Amino acid sequence: MANLTVTRKWNGNDVKVRGKKATGKSVWEIGLIVEGQARLLAARKTGRMAGSITTQTRTQGSSTEPPATSSDTVSKPNEDMVALVGTNVEYAPYKEFGTIRTDAQPFLRPALDLARGRALTIVENNGRMQFREYLQ
Repeated sequence: MANLTVTRKWNGNDVKVRGKKATGKSVWEIGLIVEGQARLLAARKTGRMAGSITTQTRTQGSSTEPPATSSDTVSKPNEDMVALVGTNVEYAPYKEFGTIRTDAQPFLRPALDLARGRALTIVENNGRMQFREYLQ
């Protein structure tokens, strides 16, 4: 009777790091899609609101990403794997939801709806890129 020994290398820590990278990059990319769509959908009179829409994550998509500096930007979230997309322009909620006197002109919620359809593809592509050698 022959003994068969299988030796496997533990890759748990590498898998965790790669998983975090793939997820973080995906969150960042989805946030940027929401930002781009929101800028296109935002009501324009002066362009201030559309120009002030930003995406912030705890760890940006790249280490060279400059930090937010304008008073019109959204602050960074306190949690990992969260992207905040929006604007700090004081009249933005009135445009998004409307008032008693004006109709709503939503731009953030429709942008999120548009991005939802692409989210799974983004996560899948980033996962494949990070785990390419494991998937062979």
